Amino acid sequence: MRAESLTRESGGEEVISFVMVLIAVPLLAVSLLGSSYIPNWTGIHTGVTGGLGLLFLLAAMAAWLYTQFYVKPSANLAYVKTGLGGRTVLIDKGGFFIPVVHRLVPVSLETMKLEVERKGADALITKDNLRVDVKAEFYIKVPPADDAVMSASRSLGEKSITAQEVAHLVFEKLVSALRSVAATKDLVEIHSQRNAFASGVQDLVRADLEPNGLSLESVTISKLDQTNQDLLSDTNIFDAQGKRKITEITQSALVERNRIEQEARREMTIKNVQTGREILELERAKAEAEASQHAEVAKVQAEKSREAETYRLEQERQVKEAEIAQQKAVQTAAIERDREVILREQERQTTDVEREKAVQLAQREREIAITDAERRRAETEKQALEAQAEREKATQSIITVQQLAQAEREAQTKLIGAKQSIEQERYKRQTEAEVAAFSEVKKAEAGKQAAQLEAEATLKRAEAESNAKEQMARGDTAFKKVDVDIAREQVDVERARVEVEKQALENKQTYSAAALEFELEKLRVQAQRDVQAKMAEALGQMLSKGNMNIYGDPETLARMNQQFARGMGIGTTLDGVFSS
Repeated sequence: MRAESLTRESGGEEVISFVMVLIAVPLLAVSLLGSSYIPNWTGIHTGVTGGLGLLFLLAAMAAWLYTQFYVKPSANLAYVKTGLGGRTVLIDKGGFFIPVVHRLVPVSLETMKLEVERKGADALITKDNLRVDVKAEFYIKVPPADDAVMSASRSLGEKSITAQEVAHLVFEKLVSALRSVAATKDLVEIHSQRNAFASGVQDLVRADLEPNGLSLESVTISKLDQTNQDLLSDTNIFDAQGKRKITEITQSALVERNRIEQEARREMTIKNVQTGREILELERAKAEAEASQHAEVAKVQAEKSREAETYRLEQERQVKEAEIAQQKAVQTAAIERDREVILREQERQTTDVEREKAVQLAQREREIAITDAERRRAETEKQALEAQAEREKATQSIITVQQLAQAEREAQTKLIGAKQSIEQERYKRQTEAEVAAFSEVKKAEAGKQAAQLEAEATLKRAEAESNAKEQMARGDTAFKKVDVDIAREQVDVERARVEVEKQALENKQTYSAAALEFELEKLRVQAQRDVQAKMAEALGQMLSKGNMNIYGDPETLARMNQQFARGMGIGTTLDGVFSS
């Protein structure tokens, strides 16, 4: 160790001494041989070169001696020099060391880690008589102070070089400190307060190490555990008490652990039940939320469907209304055309009736004129009647037959005409009533005014028809009057025509029955016309006050009118029955 230190400290000085030797040798050689080889060489030259050579040689020798006998420790090392000159401590400085007269002791200043482990039978005994396995690390060093280095050199000498030598020296002190501190604390206390345990050990060891020149930096507890119970001796009082303590603690711990496990199991069961309930509640809430969501979705879908259906129905209603309005316009135009046709037909029929009446009046006038001429002829030929009785009788028979045939033809013609007129009138009235009712139904949305206008039109048609019938009645009355006058004149003129007049009277009675039947039929037609008009007006008022849409064709409306008329007829019949 010393040679290494010297080599480390004197490497540069050796180079210098070698260089000086190289310089000194030539100078000495020149001083000795210069006079023989160099001209003009004097003694001065010899003395100067010799002196320089000697000087360099002495300097080289001094440098060599310095490198060989001067020592200086490194930063982690200290030297204690003994011998000539007394005991000297070298720390961060050098000194001359002469092997013959001096002794050099190196002292390490590095921190040393000393491990102490006690386990099994050598384990520490705690305050509660339990054994504990401990592994501790002690960090020890020699302080860089002259007294400490001096004490370490006295205590350890060469042993201070390695940590094992230091551990061998202070091991029992360290174990004693661990046992002393462990005996003052319980096992649990040592475990829970490791730092306090290490501090107590450190305080004891520090005082024990100071006389040896050692300083304790720190103590660490790297392992701490209870000693295995199988390693304890039943004959040892400490181990016996320790076993009892261990048994008490472990059994109590087992009981407590069992209680904790049972309590934990109970808590887990309670928690599981509670969690199950919460899960069921959450599932129920989820199901309710999903059902509510489905209900809301269904509600929204139903609302949308209802809106779409409402929109579709509204569109269909508008289309139907447009179609009905169009049909109404078409039917109104058709009704107007039918009305115009009916009016023109009525005018034509009125004209035909007037023309027929004029023809009949002209014919009656001609007959009256013929009757007058016959009467005058009868007066003038009155005296010749008796003479010509046979001839006249034959003539009267012929006339009677002719008049009878003519009367029968006229009566039959009038009866057929009356029946045709009645049938035409009845068909026309029924058609007009149906057209009016259909018009009233289709124009119900137009309100009461359309019904009133239709009623007025019906009334006007009825008045026109009544006027026409009145004209026909007056014509019939005039015709009857002419027949009566002719019969009276014929009775007065010729008594011989009694049979003819009797037959004519019978014909007149037959004609009167036909006329009476015609009048009755006319009254029935008028009554039916009035009933149809009133019914149409009532139906129009009823429909005008309601707000309804009727879908169908004219046949549907006609059936409705027939049912309404049938109901009105049944009601009238019942009223008549109850009144009677």
